[in-house]
Amino acid sequence: MKVLLISNYKKGIGGISGQVELLQRNLGKEGLVADIFNTRGSLIYRLLCKRRLLGEAADYDVLHIHCCSKAGFFPAIVGISVGKKLSKKVVLTYHGGGAEEFFRKHTRLVKHYLLKTDANIVLSGFLGGVLDKYQIPYTVIPNVIELDASRFRFRKQIKPNFISIRTLSPLYNIECILRAFKKVKAQLPNATLTIVGDGPSKETLERMVTEENIQDVLFTGRVDNKEIYNYLDKADIMLSAPRIDNMPVSLLEAFNAGLLVISSNVGGVPYMIEEGVNGLLFSSDNDIELAGKMILAVNNPESLDIINSAHSSLVKFSWEEVWNCLQEVYLN
Repeated sequence: MKVLLISNYKKGIGGISGQVELLQRNLGKEGLVADIFNTRGSLIYRLLCKRRLLGEAADYDVLHIHCCSKAGFFPAIVGISVGKKLSKKVVLTYHGGGAEEFFRKHTRLVKHYLLKTDANIVLSGFLGGVLDKYQIPYTVIPNVIELDASRFRFRKQIKPNFISIRTLSPLYNIECILRAFKKVKAQLPNATLTIVGDGPSKETLERMVTEENIQDVLFTGRVDNKEIYNYLDKADIMLSAPRIDNMPVSLLEAFNAGLLVISSNVGGVPYMIEEGVNGLLFSSDNDIELAGKMILAVNNPESLDIINSAHSSLVKFSWEEVWNCLQEVYLN
């Protein structure tokens, strides 16, 4: 079987692109031919994208599209159009937590394309509920993570070394993390915060740190996905404060590395994290509650049990589990 993965792809950045890379690599291990068709590019490139895809897709059995909302829906438009024209099997995985608003604003567009696929995959029941509302069939298959025992570091004690690995944009609300960290510093003076990532809010966030004199905050800028575990290894607690989200792989990577995860209780996150069992949750944009959870994570002796439970929960995101579900979609 030959599978063509279609997405707005950029090498080494994680997110959807990271999942596409993992899928390509693991499909190859299963004996399938898997290649990537990139729909990312200039306006002229995108205008010619359909013609290029028509030429390349003819040699494949399955077109597996990875898309999300707004401009991220472009791979769906191109991939589904070409797949139907060539009578290929078309599978689509919908990523991202912004689907509800996008579906509401562009209902006719979304239904026109998603009702033409052979299968739609969502990463959690949260996004499945959105497709249910629009009577679009779907199958839940979670993101995959490469389980590697060597990545896990057993921590005898949880230190106040915090890390955030998200795009620096309003959606991911790093401001909330900084407000909470300032409160934590008043009680835990040795606390540190590493902010990994880049984005349009970077200058605003750096200015906030300077103007409010928040000490021990390090901005690393963008880090290649291959280097992420080097940063996770130096931290003890992962912070994530998005206003909307679906199934962030960064949290799974933190589980894999042995960090305690604290996240806003939004979108698909509650399908990943059970409060007090394999992580901690706080109300979106509530920096007071987040600060309380950060201090609790450091002082609570049960934090180590939460970390172990999180690491154990990763089995359902392993390639073996995902492949058992995915091959049914490809073959049926």
